[in-house]
Amino acid sequence: MYAVIETGGKQVRVTTGDIIQVEKLAGDVGAKVTFDKVLFLSNPAEGSSDVSLGQPYVSNAKVEAEVVAQGRGDKVTIIKMKRRKQYRRTQGHRQEQTQLLITVLSDGAKSAELSAADKKVKLAKFFTNLKPKGPSSQTKTLGSRKKMTVAKKAASIAAKASGAGKAKAAPKKAAAKKA
Repeated sequence: MYAVIETGGKQVRVTTGDIIQVEKLAGDVGAKVTFDKVLFLSNPAEGSSDVSLGQPYVSNAKVEAEVVAQGRGDKVTIIKMKRRKQYRRTQGHRQEQTQLLITVLSDGAKSAELSAADKKVKLAKFFTNLKPKGPSSQTKTLGSRKKMTVAKKAASIAAKASGAGKAKAAPKKAAAKKA
């Protein structure tokens, strides 16, 4: 079963177990959210074409979700410039967003719910696939402002300790003086 809902002026196609990202919604992590603006509802799993199309919304249909995380999207930079006029403007924007886990799709008579075990699996996958914030865990900034990966640094320290790497050069002979 899947549905098309309207939120934040946009339309989103959802099924049970989906984690979607929408514009900021009020509520803390773990709060329940209900969407009554369902534009389309379909249940193709039964083999028949059981489709409900709203005019504009499907009556008695609702989608329930749980807030997984609140955050901000990627930074968007807006640059305006008029050549030869010394006009330049730069502005940045980060949209606030909410991540939702879709738990229930219902058309009044039938409903599709997400089980507790599936919910745990979906949330575990979501939290393990998040991008780490801040500097990469593999990169370390050194005092000389050079960036070197931790693995390279460890390899260079190990090479120095074992004596491998550069062979010791023979001592230079004194240059013969010209008479």
